[in-house]
Amino acid sequence: MRLVCLAIACVLTPIVSAVREPAWGRSKLGTVANEDPLAKVASLVTPYNYPLQVHNVQTSDGFILTLLRIPHGIEGTRGAAGALHNGSRPVAFLQHGLLDSAAGFLVNGPGESLAFILADEGYDVWLGNMRGNSLSRGHASLDPSDARFWQWSYDEMAAYDMPTMGTTVLLAALAGAGGSSGAGKRSGSGPPPGPALRADEIERAVLMAPVAVAKHISSIPLLAMAAMNTDDMFSLMGLHEFLPSQELIAALEGRLCVAQPYLCVSFLTSIAGYNPDNLDNARLPIYLRFTPAGTSVQNMAHWAQVAAGVWGFVRRNVRARAPNTMSFFDYGTDCASWTGRCNQLQYGRMTPPLYNLTAIRTPLAVISGSQDTLAAPLDVEYLLESLGPGVAKLVKNLDSYDHLDFIWGINAKDLLYSDVLRFLATGQGPDVQA
Repeated sequence: MRLVCLAIACVLTPIVSAVREPAWGRSKLGTVANEDPLAKVASLVTPYNYPLQVHNVQTSDGFILTLLRIPHGIEGTRGAAGALHNGSRPVAFLQHGLLDSAAGFLVNGPGESLAFILADEGYDVWLGNMRGNSLSRGHASLDPSDARFWQWSYDEMAAYDMPTMGTTVLLAALAGAGGSSGAGKRSGSGPPPGPALRADEIERAVLMAPVAVAKHISSIPLLAMAAMNTDDMFSLMGLHEFLPSQELIAALEGRLCVAQPYLCVSFLTSIAGYNPDNLDNARLPIYLRFTPAGTSVQNMAHWAQVAAGVWGFVRRNVRARAPNTMSFFDYGTDCASWTGRCNQLQYGRMTPPLYNLTAIRTPLAVISGSQDTLAAPLDVEYLLESLGPGVAKLVKNLDSYDHLDFIWGINAKDLLYSDVLRFLATGQGPDVQA
């Protein structure tokens, strides 16, 4: 069995990754330690008579991640995808983006959100949750109150989280209980990799609003962080959680959206961005029950490093970045700093290694938006130029789309998801790049 993988703004971790052997098990809803976040997500699924399973997986560095699975649509409908695969259900793996969780693929409900559409189409749908978000806050030995719990960025997501989730789904598929998820190749030093999934185990992948190069990013909070020295970020914010999804914060933001939807839209746009014309304002309180879902300060610092160099004054105040590249986290060269970490100790060299995007062989659909504050159109062009010849099979741009429109947009089903379904089924779409 092979897989399809869909992701939004994952900084390419679904396909630039390594594989590690998971320790995994299955638990029924309501039997896991952190019940409340799961109960909230279940409220998006089970009232509509869709099945929902919860799988707990442990990475080799101890993080306990939550995988959600919708094995079929209502009443076991097979859909077109099942018909194309001789009645068996192909597996679709959905991976959320920055500061989000699996809930992002569910919040617009059946017939509108991508997870439900795929299930109704006949896919066995799995949804991942990266370390540190509201659904993946467990660890074999560390508590979220411990700073060591938060010492990671998307490098560790690529080295540990995606491979563990992917291997878990693959093992489930081989056991007849599910399917496999996408991971490809990663090059360079960094978090120690495990054996990579074979390229022929990854049928194709869809990247929605992907971020690799970020020279033209316009997210104000990220640009503000990019203007800071990385060590200053740690000094000011600590080595811990960034934007925790606390109930009080969510409640306050939810009331703001009910009272003044425009103010709420403006607030969220400053972080990731979406076009208010593409949004159902009545659903804003629902969205804010689940986002921001949390990440680490170090991960945000890594994003800030990616964004560094956008403006002249930024370039003078941050560590130098190579143009049009995607690199590992830059710890700097001061091994006596208060963090106790530096590139020499982490990588055995003065500068962080680069990701080799030409190693990607998985057929890709790359879909972007002209209004995107994180995945700017020019940066997506740089990404496409960095890929090997013929890897991008479908390239599509949506003129009115900002970053979050890809999952929250009220017109995403018609403007976007129909092309996604076509690409997953055939490997082609209306706009093809050779």
